[in-house]
Amino acid sequence: MMFLLMAVILTFLTVAVPLLATAWLWKGKYKSRVDWLLRVFVSTAVVVFFVLAGTWVFLSVWLKYVVKALFIFAVIKTFPRLEDRKIFGKRDSLGKVSYNGRIAVLVIFVALDFFVIKGRFFKGETIDLSFPLRDGRFLVVQGGASPITNFFHNSDPSQKYALDIVKLNAVGNRANGFFPEELSRYKAFGEVVYSPCSGVIAGVADGLPDNKPREADAKNPAGNHIVIDCGQARVLLAHLMNGSITVKAGQFVKGSQVIGRVGNSGNTAEPHLHIQAWKIDKADEAVPLTFGGEFLVMNSTLRN
Repeated sequence: MMFLLMAVILTFLTVAVPLLATAWLWKGKYKSRVDWLLRVFVSTAVVVFFVLAGTWVFLSVWLKYVVKALFIFAVIKTFPRLEDRKIFGKRDSLGKVSYNGRIAVLVIFVALDFFVIKGRFFKGETIDLSFPLRDGRFLVVQGGASPITNFFHNSDPSQKYALDIVKLNAVGNRANGFFPEELSRYKAFGEVVYSPCSGVIAGVADGLPDNKPREADAKNPAGNHIVIDCGQARVLLAHLMNGSITVKAGQFVKGSQVIGRVGNSGNTAEPHLHIQAWKIDKADEAVPLTFGGEFLVMNSTLRN
């Protein structure tokens, strides 16, 4: 129930807040050019935050492009209204123009945008991998170096750059439904997982059941999983399907070799692939992941 409620709240805020900011700009009665410009800055900061860090995947990731288009149209539509406006406009009864509320909102969302954008940059040497999923369009639902876009992983140093990846259907949702109860309705469930590198299997765990959606197994966080020594780092692929793992500890695997399937085992609310890397000699030091040289973050989409 908690997962469902959280999904509803986040989805509502993701869609409603930027639309309200756009409507506030569109329907504004501007007293001056400064009035309009400040509204543009505030609404831009709000829209940017939700486009980059919003939870679009429960409805459709394509909705964010609709929101962006509406916002751009609102900016263009309202600009001609300023032709006969003064730069500053009239003052209120106290002799001062009051923009305190707008400035406060602007400061908050500019700060949030800063931390989201900062999360697209990383420190240290990366490990470049091949993408472990194929034949479709995929979305990162958690990822990046920011606690805002990688909230569930950021508290663990070894998971700082971890990614949670789902597969999208034709309408840009990760499932056929908002939060369906059948695992088969999630696009990622059962997808073949390929080794992201050539290396030696350092560890394997299998035999855990696939959870029903929204029923996470907190006692076994990684669930069925595989750990691969990929040279300078170890790579973990977690939440795999029960009985799907095709490799054993000590076995050498080649890059792009089939090693299992996406499942819903471990501490997960719905099917997805979790992938992370850490230094072989420092298990608590995360290594940034790149795929074809690209550092993926929350809401990154990739067609493979």
